[in-house]
Amino acid sequence: MSNTNWEQITNPKTSKTVKLFKSVHRANKSKRSELGLTVAEGVRLLADILSKEESRRLVRRIVISESLLSGGNDGAEGNTSDQYQKQLQHWLRMIDEESRLRNEEKIDEDTDGGTCVHTCSIYVGTDEVVSACSGTVTSQGVVALVDIPPPYNPLLTVSAVVENESSISMPPPFYLILDGLSDPGNVGTLLRTCAASYASALILLPGGCDVWNPKAVRSSMGASFRVPVLDISTISEEEEPFDQVLVFLQRCGVTSNRIFAATMENAGNSVSLAHYDIDFTMSGGGAAIILGREGEGLRSEVRNAVKSGIISTVHVPMAPDTESLNAGVAGSVIMFERMRQLLSTMENGEGEGEIGAGR
Repeated sequence: MSNTNWEQITNPKTSKTVKLFKSVHRANKSKRSELGLTVAEGVRLLADILSKEESRRLVRRIVISESLLSGGNDGAEGNTSDQYQKQLQHWLRMIDEESRLRNEEKIDEDTDGGTCVHTCSIYVGTDEVVSACSGTVTSQGVVALVDIPPPYNPLLTVSAVVENESSISMPPPFYLILDGLSDPGNVGTLLRTCAASYASALILLPGGCDVWNPKAVRSSMGASFRVPVLDISTISEEEEPFDQVLVFLQRCGVTSNRIFAATMENAGNSVSLAHYDIDFTMSGGGAAIILGREGEGLRSEVRNAVKSGIISTVHVPMAPDTESLNAGVAGSVIMFERMRQLLSTMENGEGEGEIGAGR
């Protein structure tokens, strides 16, 4: 594969690009937000991100190892790596061609009325260079700096749906709310399930794992860039976060009686519904599920809302004397029950076309 236009990085200690990767890896949530960047790495993940226009335009820098570029499998991801390597190389060629045309035509990104042209720099380096940019013990041969997408805006989503109204039947809005989940693996799993089950968006209450933590991005396998995300703490620091969630959901068509906190079978004076007893069908209306942090459960504001009857609770029935499911599993079970009900509705002729959702 020709890479004559790609800059070589020979010394990871002096490279500004390597230093930027390291800065993003070291950054906390606040600093990462300030930089506006996250890190995505791995052949399969990068092939997925580059294959979709909305996420491809977010990619700013790619560093790929010489061994991977030449077709080697060192550090690649299992027996299916050849397929993803071919996809990755295809999209790298596409980006290279876009860059060549841009240079030839001297397109100005900042011209009024012009189309914003995607700009991505590709670098080639030794395995040592790529490892220096990586956040894993064993580098997978390719790593990228990616812009953090803008926060979820339901108005933009609605307008995108209206343009495709004839071919897509939109389910009622559904939001997954994470209350302080700290494990990047659980967060990544839930992002993947949100993408697979047509969730409208993921909403974050303060105190949990940053979804743009490179570990969470890696765990999500590209879902981070397909599922709209709203960090509620970015809206206002003056109001109580859960109150902001209630107001936001109401504006999006989800009333408080359709908000369910995932908990054990009984919580306070409220009898919890089994996950399959919630009406998630087209006629059921919008809904939201709240998942509490691992080991500590839901914050006091959410528990108080349950006790006062403002919101309800939901649980996944299990055999007696068994440990509770972790947040990633419990949330996935509930969301796929919603998906099952929606598909059943479509099969019974209560909806038309295909189920759709979009950022």
